[in-house]
Amino acid sequence: MDEIIVTRAEDPGHPAFDHLLDENFPVKENVHQLAHLVAKIIPACINHADFRWFFRQWEGHGFHVTPVHFYQPIPEIQTLDEQIFKRASELVGVDMNDSVQLELIRNVFPQFRKEYDQIPLKSCGRTDHFHLGNELFAGMDALVAYCIVRHYQPQLIIEVGSGYSSLIFTQAIARNGTGSLTCIEPYPPDLLVAGLPHLGSLVRKKVEEVELDLFSQLTVGDILFIDSSHTVKIGGDVNYLFLEVIPRLNPGVIVHVHDISFPFEYRSEWVKNELRFWTEQYLLQAFLAFNSDFEVLLCNSYLVSRYLENLKATFPRSPWWGGASFWMRRKAGAGKERARGSMKSADGIKRT
Repeated sequence: MDEIIVTRAEDPGHPAFDHLLDENFPVKENVHQLAHLVAKIIPACINHADFRWFFRQWEGHGFHVTPVHFYQPIPEIQTLDEQIFKRASELVGVDMNDSVQLELIRNVFPQFRKEYDQIPLKSCGRTDHFHLGNELFAGMDALVAYCIVRHYQPQLIIEVGSGYSSLIFTQAIARNGTGSLTCIEPYPPDLLVAGLPHLGSLVRKKVEEVELDLFSQLTVGDILFIDSSHTVKIGGDVNYLFLEVIPRLNPGVIVHVHDISFPFEYRSEWVKNELRFWTEQYLLQAFLAFNSDFEVLLCNSYLVSRYLENLKATFPRSPWWGGASFWMRRKAGAGKERARGSMKSADGIKRT
């Protein structure tokens, strides 16, 4: 193998090399040894004058190779102190609105208990039927979402990232007797393609490719539901939503953001075991700090950390009382001219 010379080519594939590797060093049978070998080779590639070319070749095969460095967004997980994940943030400058959260949990949501107690815990075998035991949008997150829709009676829900949440939304809309769901999902599951009751529109695009005018349709009591990539990156969905969409929303619009762990860090097992290097909740916390235009309605993880018994009393049939849903609302009249007076596309060109 040390006699193989890597040369530049428009085609990143090297069939002769691939054949030689498979014949003399079967990858599947020797993956651990190969990983050790790669660890020895990579530093030479990173320090090589052609590293940028190597990087693009590897990217073309679906993976990135970057050095461990303080400029990189991926943390050095072997050095992360476990106390980081146990320490609660003081959420400086953020009003968590405890009284409003407790009012919803204690007095508002129990009005719908006869309904949400009928939601199945287990699958009936059909993918178009919701159950609380699914692993994607389940338990308390789903129960709270159902109650939010029943209580605020939205006429329009725009959902960024769809699936099981779509099922619970359409179920609640059906109970309301009015309202529709718009799903923005570039890779829609079969249940959306087949169609759901009250599904008004399926937008098969990345959200950052969707015109801002769509979100201007949301009015008082309507919902923007976000379950994104959770990563802050150049040209990404989270940047577009937090920097272009949310600041323009009309007063009274409710916003949901999923996989938020306030007041704690993202879960240790997500970072260290599942290698999820998410950053969305940091942007959310910064957005909320000293922000008088938006108010917190509910934060499931926050409620679990402070008011667990209240949650258990309200949702006794929940398969678990954890949660990662965060709900906020643009206050009535807040920033009205700024939000509605400059509906431009993200490239800054005003539309007529």
